[in-house]
Amino acid sequence: MRHVIIAVAAVFFVLAGCGTTRQVDLDGMPVPSAAERELAGRGPVPFTVEPGVRSGEYARRIEFEVYRPAEARTGALVVLGHGFSSNLSAMRGWAERWASFGVPTAVLTFRNSTPFAGHHDRNAEDMVALAHALTKGPVVYAGFSAGGLSAYLAAASDPRAVAFLGLDAVDSGGLALAAEPQFAVPALFLMGESTSCNAKNNMLPAIPGRDGVTALRVRDALHCYFQDPWNDACEAVCGKVVPAEAAERIAETIRTLATAWVLERTGAGPGAGGMVAAAAAGEEGWARRVEAPR
Repeated sequence: MRHVIIAVAAVFFVLAGCGTTRQVDLDGMPVPSAAERELAGRGPVPFTVEPGVRSGEYARRIEFEVYRPAEARTGALVVLGHGFSSNLSAMRGWAERWASFGVPTAVLTFRNSTPFAGHHDRNAEDMVALAHALTKGPVVYAGFSAGGLSAYLAAASDPRAVAFLGLDAVDSGGLALAAEPQFAVPALFLMGESTSCNAKNNMLPAIPGRDGVTALRVRDALHCYFQDPWNDACEAVCGKVVPAEAAERIAETIRTLATAWVLERTGAGPGAGGMVAAAAAGEEGWARRVEAPR
């Protein structure tokens, strides 16, 4: 028990060090265009939400929700994972947004992780099993934080995977680094500033250095801004940006780039990926390409 208490305390103090208020100068921030704000908001397509429960790969009941557009604009499915010590409610905003642009999206609650054993590889297996239960078509795997790691492992192992989106994804135990040779799909890694809450951007070494893979750091973005909806508990640990208008512009940048990538890779919005390409090319914006250490 003493070891458990010490471990919990260590985790608490590491995470507590993340909490901060980051002051951002609005004068230096670009104003999003109408097209960028459109992607950061909600699309025109109505959708329904179908909750479900299925047996996971490790005899656990996996809760999930499928966001189905009334008129799907793609035959692909996005499967989306949440961060550590959370659940699917922390990612509903992403699922709602993508479904409103015509992209079917499923989000699940991971059941394999504990405070002392992430079992992110097992969560990845549950993501793949859910994808195969819901569709026979192509799959885009996406995830936030530790859920980004599980999505990365899923994309590396599933032959149906066509793309990956990491939302300030983190590695754990070198799992992503070990899977990098098998990771072969187009990918976008959206990253925040290096903090303890994103393990100091420790996913960087696992990012393949090849065509079709892009890593962008969103300037001044803290870890919580990659969730949707906003989570006050996350803010208390990982910090926030002030003033509020700067925080909203950062969130809009993340939502625009992530949604543009999803629309491009699923085929629901051909040409939308130009926004990601422009950011990677160093054109005016609040995101810049970041190179993985080699």
